[in-house]
Amino acid sequence: MKFIKTLAIMWLSLFSFFSHAKESAQIQIRSELSSPIVLENSQERNYLKVSLTGVNFDSKKRVPINLAIVIDRSGSMSGDRIEKAREAAIYAINMLDEQDTLSVVAFASDAEIIIPSTRVTNKQKLIKLINSKIQAGGGTALFAGLSKGITQVSKQLSKDKVNRIILLSDGQANIGPSSVDELSELAIIAAKKSIAVTTFGIGSDYNELLMSSIASYSDGNHVYVDNTLDLENVFVREFKDVMSVVAQDVVINIQLKDGVKPVRLLGRDGSIKDNQVMVKMNQLYSNQEKYLLLEVIPSKGKTGQDKTLAEIQLNYDNLLKNKSENETQVVKIAYTNEPEVVKKAIKEDVVVESEIQKVTLDNERALDLYNRGNIAEAKQLLEANSNKLQEATSNVSQNSPEARARLEQQLSKNRIMADSIEKTDAKVYRKQVTEMQYDSKQSAIKK
Repeated sequence: MKFIKTLAIMWLSLFSFFSHAKESAQIQIRSELSSPIVLENSQERNYLKVSLTGVNFDSKKRVPINLAIVIDRSGSMSGDRIEKAREAAIYAINMLDEQDTLSVVAFASDAEIIIPSTRVTNKQKLIKLINSKIQAGGGTALFAGLSKGITQVSKQLSKDKVNRIILLSDGQANIGPSSVDELSELAIIAAKKSIAVTTFGIGSDYNELLMSSIASYSDGNHVYVDNTLDLENVFVREFKDVMSVVAQDVVINIQLKDGVKPVRLLGRDGSIKDNQVMVKMNQLYSNQEKYLLLEVIPSKGKTGQDKTLAEIQLNYDNLLKNKSENETQVVKIAYTNEPEVVKKAIKEDVVVESEIQKVTLDNERALDLYNRGNIAEAKQLLEANSNKLQEATSNVSQNSPEARARLEQQLSKNRIMADSIEKTDAKVYRKQVTEMQYDSKQSAIKK
């Protein structure tokens, strides 16, 4: 009888205390622990998940777009590649309207502004400029091209617009600053202006670390385009994202309470200083969940006790309402001496995301081993990670089909990485894995 009473009290507490959710017309915010109830006097690692979800909205009321397209027109882009790049830029022009702003920059041995930042009113004039001025030839001044793209977007920068750059390149930056660190600094500058940079790497000769780093630091997308014929389809998917942004400039500050130790952030980058954690996200799309996952060690407690584990402050620009919004949430943790109560309270979706992110970190180690020539060891690690995911999938209850599907999706990726490691050309393999890893580390879930 004592157990039944304790269980009932704990379950009532779960919905009122230990997770926090807010739903508005456009954005849902939720903060929760993987294990909101733990055994007394224990300090097992726990996972705090803070998520924002953009709900569906009328696409006719979309937010104006401030876009720069930065196109590599170096010699290696000649033929089908430059032709498809022009077609993709023309597709973008046709998707935009007079409320939107467009600029186009092309780079080879230097960078040229083909279309300065302008409203999309005379589409035929813009298309004519694309067809006449984007021709292949020369080196790859990627830094100069991206710099001018940022400058053009900055001229029309506004909190009530979706500020975006799409960068296409098929080669190695070889003129001007060209290191990953130098190009990443540009991406950081863009992010501080709330400009997301999406990178499309074309073919097998571009620097996948450089292109994925640019996208990561600015919270854009990164896509490997193996077949140039797929470039228009890639643009279509990108525009679905760009035209569905509901919020941007998201800042999440977490203050952990006394005795709670932060271990690490999983997936998204951020800063941890003492008991303060801060993570930024650039843009949130409709029908998408973006989250941060923080591994923590809670303080000890006694049966029947509940404590505040964290206070969370969220700030973001709601583009559909054209105003800044903020929300404070409190996450609590409770203690019991009944293992069954602990088991019943577990949030399976949070546990699943923690497993995915931990495996993704291990996959990074496998890619590093591969790059150093330890292919057999890399394959062994990828297969071990697949086994972990398979075991985690079998442990998910039938009541959590979405969580199971997430694990199965990551398991499929891991099996592809392991199965193709000895069969695929090294340059192609690195790009395929980099794209899959980027997708996992983004901590984003399509709804």
